[in-house]
Amino acid sequence: MATTPDVSRRIDIDLRSLTAETDFLPELAADWGEECENSRANWYLEWRDLLARLLQLDQAYRTGCMSAEQRQRYRALLSKLREFLPHLHLVGVLPLPVSLELDAPR
Repeated sequence: MATTPDVSRRIDIDLRSLTAETDFLPELAADWGEECENSRANWYLEWRDLLARLLQLDQAYRTGCMSAEQRQRYRALLSKLREFLPHLHLVGVLPLPVSLELDAPR
């Protein structure tokens, strides 16, 4: 069973990873048409893992398992994902496994 410090560390790692990949979306979308099929396939595999982590982060957020700082970072991540929806659409990773509206029913 994971301890609280382990859970918090995992949340931090996942927030960092998802934020970094989300920040990269505009650049990726700009070059998407030039990406070879292998590069696209690798990227999809990475995002599949990241989207599973996003779902875990959402559950941690909604069940109160995040610190105040982590909750703030998660809200910022969702805001950035909302902003970058056109990029997500272009690269074909919609729909997301979580609501981008924190008050939306699950």
